[in-house]
Amino acid sequence: MVERTLVLGVDNKYHRKTLTEEHISIVSESGSSYVSHTTPQSGSSKDITESLVASLKDLNAKTQNLKVVGCDGTNVNTGHTAGVIRRLEESFEHPLQWLVCLLHANELPLRHLFEALDGATTGPRGFSGSIGKRLVTCSEQPVSSFEPVQLTE
Repeated sequence: MVERTLVLGVDNKYHRKTLTEEHISIVSESGSSYVSHTTPQSGSSKDITESLVASLKDLNAKTQNLKVVGCDGTNVNTGHTAGVIRRLEESFEHPLQWLVCLLHANELPLRHLFEALDGATTGPRGFSGSIGKRLVTCSEQPVSSFEPVQLTE
């Protein structure tokens, strides 16, 4: 997340500066109740894990009650030897249920497929191929007639 925040400069005065920081929310289920949040020193799995463990310790949380960790599917979170979840399991000395967002898991292969079929993009809304250029006005395009495929069991 990118934020404009006050940062203490070398002149001991606060200055507005755009920082890129990880902001991690700690919630309790059921009901997704907000518990706390933490901002690790960096986006490395080591710093994220240390920040989470310190926050939970400050909350006097019973880590043996922690059963599930939810996150997106980036390697920093899900790496099998040094990902955040694996490091948490080692720190808490018990396995955790991994709830990894499958939408993120589908995004990259779909993007590669689209680029292979239509060419590279030039930005979030900039397409170079004919399919992508038509997406801009897709709601205005007529619906083609088609015959549905019948499924048999």
